[in-house]
Amino acid sequence: MTTTEMIRDMLGRQKIHDIEVFKKHNITSISREQLESALFDELGELMHAQKADWCWWKFTQESVDEAKVFEEYVDVLHFALMFEINFGHGCYLNDDIGWNYRRIKSSSELGLAYVYSRVLGTIKDSDVLAYVIALGLHLGYSFGEIYNEYIRKNEINKERLAKGY
Repeated sequence: MTTTEMIRDMLGRQKIHDIEVFKKHNITSISREQLESALFDELGELMHAQKADWCWWKFTQESVDEAKVFEEYVDVLHFALMFEINFGHGCYLNDDIGWNYRRIKSSSELGLAYVYSRVLGTIKDSDVLAYVIALGLHLGYSFGEIYNEYIRKNEINKERLAKGY
């Protein structure tokens, strides 16, 4: 499966999941502002999972749990997929991802907080999904790993929804 095919598969799975969430919560849509807030919140959780890398003032800070970081990254990806479904313009092909990856690499010297804040900055350009995928590559995950972790977490989210999460 190509990268584009995997992205389209994730978009399809996310759309199906979103329909179920909307039904369960008796809603028909979400606003752009709600989705931006969800992205912001999940980025905060991702950054918090990496706190040991930037928290210099606390001796009792637990070390970074890489599995938790990956799971939090995939939570961001879920909302980036949702953003693409609702407000995107198909800016997630290899060239889009590559361009965003180069942008992250050049701005990473400004720090992790800046790189994460750029996700919300990309909302105006509607290339959130390409940026979030590039962020995952920057964090050291292969696209295959990102895809497989998304599938795993999507199944967990289905179970949670069925149980009233």
